[in-house]
Amino acid sequence: MEVLTLIDKIKNYDGKVPAKKHRDNEPLEAYSGKTPAELKQMLRSMLTARRVEREEKLLLRKGYNRFFIGCGGKELMDVAFASNLRANDPFLGYYRNKAFDIHRGSTLWDKMLEAIGDSRARNKGQQIPAHPGYPDMAILPQASPTGSHAIEAAGLADAIKNPTPISQLAPIPGGAYPADAVTLCCIGEGSTSEAEFGRAVFYSAFYNSHIIYGIYNCGWAISVSVEEQFPEGDPTTPFEGFQRFGLKIMHVDGTDIKSALAGAAEAAEYARTKGPVLMNIRVTREGSHSGSDDQSFYMDPVEQDWHTYNDCILKSCNALIEDGIISPKEIGAIWDELDREITETSAKAVSTFVPKTQEFVESLVHNYDFDAAKATWKKYRDGAKHDRAAKFKEYHDKGYFTSAELPENVGPMTMRFAINYTLFDIFTMTEDVLMFGEDVADFSGHMIEEKEKQLKLKGKGGVFLVSKNLQREFGNARCFNSPLDEVGILGRAAGHCYQGRRPMPEIQFLDYMSPAYQMLKDKIATTYQRSGGLFSMPMVIRTTYGGYKQGAGAHWHSEGNLGTWMNIPGLLIAVPSNAYDAAGLLKTAWATDTPVLFCESVALYNRRDWEGVPMESKLPDIDELIPFGVAKTYHEDATDVGIITYGATFQMCRKAAEILREKGVHVRIVDLRTVKPMDEEAIVRTAKDCGKVLIVTEDRFYGGAAATIASIITQGEGLFSLEAPVKLLTAIDARVAYGVDGDNACLPTVEKIVTAVEELHDNY
Repeated sequence: MEVLTLIDKIKNYDGKVPAKKHRDNEPLEAYSGKTPAELKQMLRSMLTARRVEREEKLLLRKGYNRFFIGCGGKELMDVAFASNLRANDPFLGYYRNKAFDIHRGSTLWDKMLEAIGDSRARNKGQQIPAHPGYPDMAILPQASPTGSHAIEAAGLADAIKNPTPISQLAPIPGGAYPADAVTLCCIGEGSTSEAEFGRAVFYSAFYNSHIIYGIYNCGWAISVSVEEQFPEGDPTTPFEGFQRFGLKIMHVDGTDIKSALAGAAEAAEYARTKGPVLMNIRVTREGSHSGSDDQSFYMDPVEQDWHTYNDCILKSCNALIEDGIISPKEIGAIWDELDREITETSAKAVSTFVPKTQEFVESLVHNYDFDAAKATWKKYRDGAKHDRAAKFKEYHDKGYFTSAELPENVGPMTMRFAINYTLFDIFTMTEDVLMFGEDVADFSGHMIEEKEKQLKLKGKGGVFLVSKNLQREFGNARCFNSPLDEVGILGRAAGHCYQGRRPMPEIQFLDYMSPAYQMLKDKIATTYQRSGGLFSMPMVIRTTYGGYKQGAGAHWHSEGNLGTWMNIPGLLIAVPSNAYDAAGLLKTAWATDTPVLFCESVALYNRRDWEGVPMESKLPDIDELIPFGVAKTYHEDATDVGIITYGATFQMCRKAAEILREKGVHVRIVDLRTVKPMDEEAIVRTAKDCGKVLIVTEDRFYGGAAATIASIITQGEGLFSLEAPVKLLTAIDARVAYGVDGDNACLPTVEKIVTAVEELHDNY
């Protein structure tokens, strides 16, 4: 119902009004124990949300607002939830929850700045209206891919249950939410068809999490009826089997104030004391899906009337008047006051609008800063309460390592041992780090508790043994296996970040990151920007990548397509080529507040040399971190040809350089070490010094890292120093073929590198 029509109906109410009114502080059984004062405040929040919505429409018509999406019909359930949950119960909602925000404490100034995209808004004007995030109110940042926020909610509820304490040194000291907190996830019925929602409910039932999923079912996902999505138009039907495992399914009339309050109270009590709740909440849609939609084009007029006359605000006002809680005159006065205040606030926001600049937006993409990372590392190191030398002797005595020396004193080692040593250092230093993923633990199932039997077994510790002995030493709450579900792994990681930890989720192969692409691209990597810097995602996503697996890789175990991930704003990417860099970069990655994709070449894990060229190296000192975006240059005095590369192909280039040196060609090699950010200065300097540049990557040409590197050279002053076209040696435009000949056919090799350098050197 159009809000002015609704208010006119209330002001001209001609029904029966009781002679006696209830006292403001009198708990009313019919309203689940709420007092008239509380009910009036709830009604005020509902009216505020509807009036803000009207103002957004007016601003759209005037050209100050570029997008409108309504919450009409959902306000009652919003305030019912907000009034039955604690202020520190975390909320992950969607773009229909304006009344929840307002009832929990967001201001009119907040809402007006968000409406016009002002840089002074809490989210710095980074999102369309109705996508807020308020850490001080336990309201997490919202995003438009609504199905995916359910998996974040499930991850957060699981993170809250994790018994590992969060230190005072953590990004959120002591943790964001108490152990008995209830996580609330509100979602539209259409979005529950997304795979992430199904997995979220599964996880919550499987782990018996304290969470409520409130499905706001208005019957329509834009123009698609709920009847075309679920049997009986009920989104809870796919989950009825989970009731065996403690999932409580509820059906609530979100248009009736007494039903809504009773349902919210029952759900909150069950979730806090027993387990997960799934609610099918009948609501109305008081207006079309958004400003670009007109539901009169496709909705039965009879159904449109049902939505109009079951407006939750209209029905709530009538109920409160009939029960002697508030009078029509009081409601009219509340509306008139809100009308004036919102009009004035809106005008002030528009007249003082502060626009966004390119530099301002760029500053919000991520919050990586090397000095800050070093400070974080130092803070944790200073706060560590253990004798590091004694600890590593203890680990040696337990059989974890062959030497009792500190890692940096052990001597040259392979990259696998370097990463394992570094993980032990980080895990020993603080409990704020957790690791989880497929096969990362040493033991699973009942064997987790079989300590005596464990002593007789080697344990798994990752498919490449990189996380070996972490679970055995630090327990299953800190290093544990996950279901085979990449989106679930990253959703859980996001939850741990929201709770205040620095998790290290593992995706077994970069090839299998694809199911989690939306979670990484649209949620994790955007968190800092879309929240205006209010929320961070300090996580390291460890993954293996690339070919050269002696023929065992092929289509889905040899991907080196880093260009796909480089294209995601807010995500940093490290690609170490040796033990020294792997240790230094991993410490930096863990200590930064920005999500990092840490790519580990399987081909480098256990190799001691590449065709005779030694690869092992010592580890840096425990407090030596390696900055992102700073390459390492080898043979800097060589200027015949410059090679720019990273990861496994760096080691090939070293072998190629050895061969070329015998032929009288002297090659400089730049190991980028990180591809996001890239060391543009080192790239351009190599072009200027050498004049001839070869770029070698496992990535493919189209959309790949090599093309980006070449562009850095040719878009600036490096172009004018070139004596030959920049030459690219990449993977061919195909997935890697199987067998001992597959890598050679599809990827760069030492022979191909030598040939490419000779062509550059001899022909120009």
